[in-house]
Amino acid sequence: MKEKIKEAVKTYNKIAELYAKYNYEKLLQFQLSKFISLLPGKKVLDVGCGMGRDVEYFMEEKLDVIGIDLSKKMIDEAKTRVKKGKFKVMDFTKMSFKEKTFDGIWSMAAFFHIPRDHMVEVLKEMSRVLKKDGVIYIAVKEGEGEKEVIKSKYKDEPRVFVLYQQVELETFLKETGFSIINSTTSQEELGDRWVEIFARKD
Repeated sequence: MKEKIKEAVKTYNKIAELYAKYNYEKLLQFQLSKFISLLPGKKVLDVGCGMGRDVEYFMEEKLDVIGIDLSKKMIDEAKTRVKKGKFKVMDFTKMSFKEKTFDGIWSMAAFFHIPRDHMVEVLKEMSRVLKKDGVIYIAVKEGEGEKEVIKSKYKDEPRVFVLYQQVELETFLKETGFSIINSTTSQEELGDRWVEIFARKD
């Protein structure tokens, strides 16, 4: 697992500025609002926070939020764009937070860098830092196997995504002590299909 994640980090370190430029304005208003409405408290962790876009939104909604990412360059972008935000370079497969720290975990487009044979292990780590009745939101690209993506706007740097089926991700969550609140697969206009799941820790 570590080699795949290292490769992803290396790529995002190279394209951090461009990635932030093209993605900072793409706010998922509906999903963010739904996530906030489900929270039992105000302490939130953004896993794979990238350039800090969603952290900024949570701050505006008066939540106590911290963003983590393995890419130092992405965290640098986040600190530049969200001056008062709390950000840390951290491996989300083994976090330094204490047990039952957060009311919610938000993860938009980070879990598709996790090989499927390690997904249960990573979800157990999410559960460890989440309080009972805490909420998790995960969004990944839908499909089977793995897919290499190369885009000219990101300097043709290759990124490899692990694709997941909706029922597959639901099963992983149930196996690690979560109850599904809402689960959908949707199609981007002229783009990818996404699996999005809201779940609650039992």
